[in-house]
Amino acid sequence: MANKQAVKLLKQGDVAGFNKWVKQRRKTGKRAIDLNDKNLGGLSLKGVDLANAHLNGTNLRGTDLENANLENARLRQADLRKANFKGANLTDANLTKARCKGAIFKKAKLKNVKGL
Repeated sequence: MANKQAVKLLKQGDVAGFNKWVKQRRKTGKRAIDLNDKNLGGLSLKGVDLANAHLNGTNLRGTDLENANLENARLRQADLRKANFKGANLTDANLTKARCKGAIFKKAKLKNVKGL
């Protein structure tokens, strides 16, 4: 499945389908998902697995990422305003120059986060 199809799954809110796809990719040794500069704003992506994802410049404004896995994700210059990261894992994520005004990080794992 191309990353274009991955974006389609996310925009449809099919978190289970997306996570299944991610799991299959990892079995074949593929880890990073290129979602740079995509518009994923305002979506409900609770529990989504975006570990190691490239989300540089991506619009996640107002997106619900509660309990999402964003470990080692690249979020440089991403729009994270008013996004919900409650309980999310952002360990080792890079948020350099990300816009975070109004973002919720309650109970999020923020160990070794860069740029926050």
